[in-house]
Amino acid sequence: MKKQLATAGLLCTLLAACGGGSSDNPPAPAPTPAPVPAATAEGFWAGQASTGTSVTLAVLENGDTWGYYMKGGYIVGALAGSTTSSGNQLSGSGKDFNLPARTVASGSYAGTFRAKDSISVQLSDGSTFTGRYDARYDQPALLAALAGTFSGQGVTGYSAVQAASITITPSGAVSMPAVGGCSASGTVAPRASGKNIFDVTVVFSGSACALGNGAMVKGVGFYNSTDHTLIGLALNGAKNDGFIYFGQKAS
Repeated sequence: MKKQLATAGLLCTLLAACGGGSSDNPPAPAPTPAPVPAATAEGFWAGQASTGTSVTLAVLENGDTWGYYMKGGYIVGALAGSTTSSGNQLSGSGKDFNLPARTVASGSYAGTFRAKDSISVQLSDGSTFTGRYDARYDQPALLAALAGTFSGQGVTGYSAVQAASITITPSGAVSMPAVGGCSASGTVAPRASGKNIFDVTVVFSGSACALGNGAMVKGVGFYNSTDHTLIGLALNGAKNDGFIYFGQKAS
C-alpha cells in the first residue's frame, strides 16, 4: 500500500493533476527503527590468568562484578568490584582477596571485549586474564532448582577455611547451623534482570564468627545445575572483608 501511495504522489507531481484541494490523506511516515542497545561486558566469563589460575567472572547488568580464582581444584582468591564498558573497551576497580596470603588489596583493571564472545583484561598488578563468554548466564535463575542442602566450605578474607553446611528452601530462606559457635541465616532471590544469578544476603550470629556477631554480607550466588554446585560471594558493609562459599548439593 505504501508503495502504491508513493507512486500516486509521484504521478501527481509529474502531471500537475493533483490540486491543493485534494481530500486524500498523505502517506504515513515510516516508523523510526528502535535504537540498538549498546554492547556491554555483561555476562559470565571464564578463562585463564597469567598467574596460572583459572578465572570465572560475573559482570552484572549494573556493572557490579564478582569473580573467583581456582588453582589445583581449590579456590585461591576472589574479586568484587564495578565495571564500566563503552564500545569494546572496559575498565573497573575493586577488592582482590588473596586467600593463601590472607590479604585484601584494592586494584583496578582495563581491557577489551566482544559482547557475548571474548574478553581480555590487564590488572593493575601487571597480571592478565583472557576468557570466553559462558552462555549459562542467559538462562533463568530458578529457586526450585537451587533449593536443597549443600555441604561445602566457607572462608573470609582473613580466616581459615571452615567446613559448612547450608540449607536453602524453595522460598529462598538460607540457614547454616552453628559451626564452632557461629551460625548464619539469610535469603537468596533471583535478580530482577532475569539472568542466571541470585542476590544473596546473610547475617552471621555468634561471637566466634570471623566477620563478627551480627555481621551482614551481601553479594551473589550461582548454581550450576549440571554438577549441582553452588558458589556464593558476598561483602560486608565496609567492603573490606567478605565471605566465599563453595558447596555441593546432597543427592
